[in-house]
Amino acid sequence: MVQIPVKKSFIESSETGFARKRDNFLDKAPQLVADGVLPKEATENLIQLLQGDKSRYEQKNMDQQTAHDSRIIFTQGHPPVEKALRGYKKLIDDMPSISPETQLDLGLVNETKNESTNNKKPDLKVKEVGGIPHISFTKYPLNGIILFGKINDGEYDFQTTVKTSGFNDTRPRKNPKLTEIREYYAYYIHNGVKVGKQSEIVRVVLSPIE
Repeated sequence: MVQIPVKKSFIESSETGFARKRDNFLDKAPQLVADGVLPKEATENLIQLLQGDKSRYEQKNMDQQTAHDSRIIFTQGHPPVEKALRGYKKLIDDMPSISPETQLDLGLVNETKNESTNNKKPDLKVKEVGGIPHISFTKYPLNGIILFGKINDGEYDFQTTVKTSGFNDTRPRKNPKLTEIREYYAYYIHNGVKVGKQSEIVRVVLSPIE
């Protein structure tokens, strides 16, 4: 076997690797300066730079932890606020004295907008779950998809309408003892009509059944 030497820089590319080597230098270099082993001025200048780097690194980690904790606090506290806002809207919806103009001015009106379906295509995903292909996609705001499928090198001879956001392809295997490849693509449907563009083709490899 031929071995090729590959030179790796002593400066670590990862933050944790650099921090480990930096802290090791800061721990040992001062004593080596005191012992006259390392050059005093150059080493002390480098120590000063490394200490500044360490302070910034630690501050960055503290800021990230604070941001993470703040995000958790926000995400846990936000749903009750949304619930209260929905309840408040329902309350004033039932009050004849509150005009639609006032609700609109307060931003308490559901908005309806028209979206073109011309460029929409399903974001199909497929994975094997218990030996069965499970296809998922984002349904909203359309009604579902027309799903097409094929097995191995065959034709796309399978077609079904899916009105939920997931589908299990429970068709039997061609040969349970062999690996089987299933491929799928789809179009969105809206009010029973095919709309938009074809999805990307997705595939799943089914392992043989013992």
